[in-house]
Amino acid sequence: MSQNVTAFDTIAAIATPPGEGAIAIIRVSGQDAIKTVNALFRGRDLTKVATNTINYGHIVDPDTHAVIDEVMVSVMRAPKTYTCEDVVEINTHGGILATNRVLHLVVGTGARMAEPGEFTKRAFLNGRIDLTQAEGVMDIIRAKTDRAMDVAEHQLAGGLETEIRATRQKVLDVLAQEEVNIDYPEYDTDQMTAQAMRQCAELVIKDIDRLLQTATEGQIMRDGLATAIVGRPNVGKSSLLNYLLHEDKAIVTDVAGTTRDVLEEYVNVRGVPLRLVDTAGIHDTDDKVEKNWCRTLPGGVGGRRPRAAGAGCQPPTHG
Repeated sequence: MSQNVTAFDTIAAIATPPGEGAIAIIRVSGQDAIKTVNALFRGRDLTKVATNTINYGHIVDPDTHAVIDEVMVSVMRAPKTYTCEDVVEINTHGGILATNRVLHLVVGTGARMAEPGEFTKRAFLNGRIDLTQAEGVMDIIRAKTDRAMDVAEHQLAGGLETEIRATRQKVLDVLAQEEVNIDYPEYDTDQMTAQAMRQCAELVIKDIDRLLQTATEGQIMRDGLATAIVGRPNVGKSSLLNYLLHEDKAIVTDVAGTTRDVLEEYVNVRGVPLRLVDTAGIHDTDDKVEKNWCRTLPGGVGGRRPRAAGAGCQPPTHG
């Protein structure tokens, strides 16, 4: 059954990575976040506790009164929270079953499942962060090197926003001066000549171009620099990948065609994430499976396997 989604719903989601661990955190945000969790919590009355406090107790099923888990509950009241809404974080024992059971109760008590990125979306909509900082949050999560982390931290701290605002202010200053000259010619003001406006425009264009150039660097830091290892079979492509990674990521044998699927892995090169792509060797083959596979895809001609990265034929996955 579909549910009506609004910007004012109380939302909940697991804030820690899936899997087994010592602690898992379920984050709840919204106008009724405290009331929703308080209906499940046995300990202190969460509606009366001070903000930024951690409270010990148990999560209890309201229907069966069975204790689900022993928890620590953090209460943070609006507006001094990440989303600028009331936020409650339930610290449960880690594990898929325990965490999902608590989340199921929270959703059944009045909250709904948060959409991907909705906590950060609410932080933006409520004025907590701007779009550049929202992107910085995602870049921090995806950072693969210390250098990428530093760039993302700078953006989250408002570094890019500050530069954009400074460039915008230059344009506003020119516009304001020109409007004064037009609307109040009787006042003794400095005339904004065409030459001065042109100089300002050139400075603004220079600032914008400089920011655009950093966008490419930011994309590389975020996604990595894609580098394909291409060559004929048994020339050492997989061995090179393993050497650069310092681990046996790819299977290496003296049998041609051992590598059939594209393997990807990241390696840190002076702070820049390098996305290495190990491809299958390019060669002519009489293998029936490979010939049929190549004929079904663009780029596959006859029995030839153009299986380098970006080429048109990738053999089927073998278990």
